[in-house]
Amino acid sequence: MSSTDSGTQTKSSGRLAALDGLRGLAALVVVLHHTMLLNANFPASPGEGSLQPGTPLWWMSYTPLKLATAGWESVIVFFVLSGLVVTLPVVKRPGFDWIAYYPRRVMRLMIPVVGAVLVAAAFVVAIPQRSLQPSGTWLSNSSTPNFTWEYIVKAWDLVGGNGHIDNPLWSLRWEILFSLALPVFVILAISLRKWWSAGLAAAVVVTWLGVRAGSGAFSFFPAFFVGAVLAVRLDAVRLFAGRINRFAVRHLIWLGLTIGASALLISPWLFGPGAGSELTAALRAFAPLAAAGLVLCAVGWKPLGGLLSSPPFAFAGRISFSLYLVHVPILIFSAYLLAGQPLYVVALVGIPLAILVAVGFTWLVEARSHQWARAAGAWASARYAAAFRATEPERERPQLTERGDEGRSGKAVADAATGQREAATPAQRSRAS
Repeated sequence: MSSTDSGTQTKSSGRLAALDGLRGLAALVVVLHHTMLLNANFPASPGEGSLQPGTPLWWMSYTPLKLATAGWESVIVFFVLSGLVVTLPVVKRPGFDWIAYYPRRVMRLMIPVVGAVLVAAAFVVAIPQRSLQPSGTWLSNSSTPNFTWEYIVKAWDLVGGNGHIDNPLWSLRWEILFSLALPVFVILAISLRKWWSAGLAAAVVVTWLGVRAGSGAFSFFPAFFVGAVLAVRLDAVRLFAGRINRFAVRHLIWLGLTIGASALLISPWLFGPGAGSELTAALRAFAPLAAAGLVLCAVGWKPLGGLLSSPPFAFAGRISFSLYLVHVPILIFSAYLLAGQPLYVVALVGIPLAILVAVGFTWLVEARSHQWARAAGAWASARYAAAFRATEPERERPQLTERGDEGRSGKAVADAATGQREAATPAQRSRAS
């Protein structure tokens, strides 16, 4: 590992190690979020429910403790990180290979999705999912009492399908749409390199429009764009972090920035269950900026970067994608398996089981998806290059028809012609021209 001037540790592959840890932390938060949703009284959105102040669920929902179960907000962190790490190679490598990128990226996402849906189907059919709770609760809405094979096909269709048997697939739809539209995001981010603040302001406005109107594209694409802006301006981010790190009170500054970004991320919850839809939409519009602030702190603040690069968070980062994909069906399976048991018993069984399956899934499926995706990208690039060369017009060659030249090679004839020209006198060359 090496360190930059701002104290950021990077892997030998060039990826920011602290950001892998941040991704792992976000994945664990999503797991806790879905675990708590097994309790019918746990609010899924700000303003829902009627929790009494002072109860454990109230403290976990409407105080800074919400950071431990902020599921929607953690997905926004995922999207910002994806925008950053997917855009970064494009703007850092001259002659980026777009032909290799598309098959590589699609296979990188779709192979784990195919595997995760099969895992989900196995846990769905392992035990009857007859609702344990009244209709309208998260567990009831996420159960599959009448499973058929069509659920698998619809889950594999990320664009127009239905990921009912594996809840987190809703976010993979936006991941793959962003990946396909990456050139648009890159062009926008580069075009706004000097006016990045205007671009971030526009992202806030568009996010507000999306949350307010219930538009998925407007709600989530701005988060990817914010990540792309971070990638385009990553050197400026590091310079900014370096300037902060020259202050004697740098740790207090970074602590304040980290607390501020975290509070902004969950700000809709801090207004309690009485927060209205207008206030919630306005505050959620700042979630991409809050996520970007956490990225800045992870990159620039050495203690935080070191913590996120430590073995536990590095491990969480390695399995984060697999854990995100497989955990919900396992939690629901555990809830039905342990019906009637307290939630903490379900959590003590379901969460370790989800982590164990994620470790195996990472080794068996995700690691191989990396290999196959790279091979597919290299194959596509080579095939395109070969096809391009085949379509190039053949260069015209001089045709020599004088007697005695038929048996001589083209190089020999050309050398002879060159020698004759050089032996000619200036007057002969003048008359020839």
